[in-house]
Amino acid sequence: MISIFRSIRQKLLQQNKITRYIAYALGEIFLVVIGILIALQVNNWNENRKLADRKKVQLENLQQDFEENLNSLNFLISFLEDREDYARQVIGLLDSLPHSLDSISTVFALERSGFTHYFNPNQPTYEEMKSSGTLSLISNKELKNVMLTYQAFLEYNHLMEEGNREPIDTYADQIIRYMDPEFGDIDITDNDSKAYAGVKFDLKAMSNDPEIRYLLKVIIHKSIVEAGYKNRMLRSRLQYIIELIEEEKKSEQY
Repeated sequence: MISIFRSIRQKLLQQNKITRYIAYALGEIFLVVIGILIALQVNNWNENRKLADRKKVQLENLQQDFEENLNSLNFLISFLEDREDYARQVIGLLDSLPHSLDSISTVFALERSGFTHYFNPNQPTYEEMKSSGTLSLISNKELKNVMLTYQAFLEYNHLMEEGNREPIDTYADQIIRYMDPEFGDIDITDNDSKAYAGVKFDLKAMSNDPEIRYLLKVIIHKSIVEAGYKNRMLRSRLQYIIELIEEEKKSEQY
């Protein structure tokens, strides 16, 4: 193609047709410019397609991360509600001191009133997007703002969990004093009720321990407050974030 253009230019010069030569030269330049513009446009289109594909993958991963965190949070809220119920059951036992006890349900209530769990969300996609600067790919400003404020609520949630731990651990240590020492060790995380058969606690002695009663009331209060915070401040935001991600995906016609 270049050799053809060169021969045409030489022919026009030999024929002394300067005007036609200039017009031809300008046309040639125009074609070169058009070719460059087309190449740039194709390159831009390829880059935009790569960014769109990357954004699609990141939104899918982001949604999966937040959905998994929501499932974990739902489990933890349910655990806190159960812990509150167990603590109330223990107070009821200490108040009534029944003559016969179902040792399995008693041990469940006594032991699991002193359980602690932490909400440790896994956010690999968000952290990667934040560190790489690809959060800018998200066009929905509301989504970016909600994800940012969600991090602040997570920090406060961690402080709350740490603050709640001491009285609950103290209770768990205290009740061991009232357990039959001859029974041996049990795995209190085991849901197999057979493992609890025969476990004995001295409920009468426990009922006369004001610290046990106080700690149980603290556990009830902290379980209610923590579950309420997780429900209002974390779960609602996680649900909203997932909804906004869905909207972002639809806006990009995925």
